[in-house]
This record gives sequence, structure tokens and C-alpha cells, in this order.
Amino acid sequence: MITDLNAYRYKQKFIHINGLIKQLMAVRADLQRLKIEEYQLRHAIKELARELELS
Repeated sequence: MITDLNAYRYKQKFIHINGLIKQLMAVRADLQRLKIEEYQLRHAIKELARELELS
């Protein structure tokens, strides 16, 4: 009985850890997407600033 309980607890912890890892990977993907978006926005701002200087 105790072995079954320990196995159950271990499995639950393992499931919880896997869920946290999935969340971490999703956050990392969001960060990467946001970094790309930031780069694109910075580039667009620089281009617009250059256009204003040329006018």
C-alpha cells in the first residue's frame, strides 16, 4: 500500500513537472516571438526616422 502511495505521489510530481516544463517552453517561445517583433519595430522606427531626416 505504501509503495502504491509513493508511486502515485511520484507520478503526480512527475506530471506537475512536465506541466511546468511545457509552460516554460511556451514562455520561451513567446519571448522569442516578442524579441523578433521588437527588432522589426525598431527597424521600422529607424527607417521612418531616416525618411524624416531626408525630407
